[in-house]
Amino acid sequence: MQAAIKDMQYLQFPLPPVPFMNPYLGTMQYCYYPVIPFPMHDPDPVPAPDVIYQVWKSNLTHEFKRIWNLISQGGRLFASIDTEYPGTPYKSDKGRLDDPDYMYDMMRKNVNETNIIQLGLTLADLHGNRYTWEFNFSDFDIVRDRQDKDSVDFLMRQGIDFRKHKKDGIPSHKFARKCLEAGLLGNKLVVWVGFQILYDLGYFTKILTGQNLPDKFDTYMEFERDYFGDRVYDVKDMIREYNKSDSSRDSNPKLHGGLDKVAETLGIPRVAGKSHQAGSDSLLTYLTFLKLNHICMYNSITS
Repeated sequence: MQAAIKDMQYLQFPLPPVPFMNPYLGTMQYCYYPVIPFPMHDPDPVPAPDVIYQVWKSNLTHEFKRIWNLISQGGRLFASIDTEYPGTPYKSDKGRLDDPDYMYDMMRKNVNETNIIQLGLTLADLHGNRYTWEFNFSDFDIVRDRQDKDSVDFLMRQGIDFRKHKKDGIPSHKFARKCLEAGLLGNKLVVWVGFQILYDLGYFTKILTGQNLPDKFDTYMEFERDYFGDRVYDVKDMIREYNKSDSSRDSNPKLHGGLDKVAETLGIPRVAGKSHQAGSDSLLTYLTFLKLNHICMYNSITS
């Protein structure tokens, strides 16, 4: 799969720039996607760093206005994502994990057969500011929907309340619309980050298109290129390159395992939330990405 991620040469967003009046800044701006401004009301305070904002259908517009305000300031942003879903009904053959077409086919089957539960989003700028949201969806029905029982039981032990999700959660099509309105997608200034990001992007793409993922990998890649731009980093792939390089020698041990294990090895604490909750994992993924970049850049300079 790492070969497929490395080969992603994303296309620019295909739509021509659309002029619109920014109701918050009072200026004319140009965007590469249809813009529907949020309702005008008093400005919200900047979200607090390292606080995970829980988002349900009742506060979806409110929190996306905060996101819109951050994006509209311009400048480079890192968008770290994580998803929680009810396991994988189709299990992969471990001997074929290096085959991109096989890995896509397994992801497609699992994503199309199941529904997302949570999506975590951490936005960070180049000045060290970072903000985290956890979007809770209503799509998954624990009684009727396809699932891996062990995975669902584990998520319940981690604090996922499936009854609340069904009652108060966000319909995914409304989340997709807000993403488009906020300028998060097709934005050349946004760098996307994930840990084993294949499934995260798969569920995100399924939400954005409102349909099952296509049979052909090339068709799927066109959607990804349009939505996520030309900079997507998988921390797991970065770890593989790190382990091969001089950066993993001497005081920097080789890295193995999942997100928690890698973060622990690098000395990165979980500053908010619990593991296997999407908001907390998206924040820890970003901090891990940042630390790996720092180690590799430092070693390349000193050598």
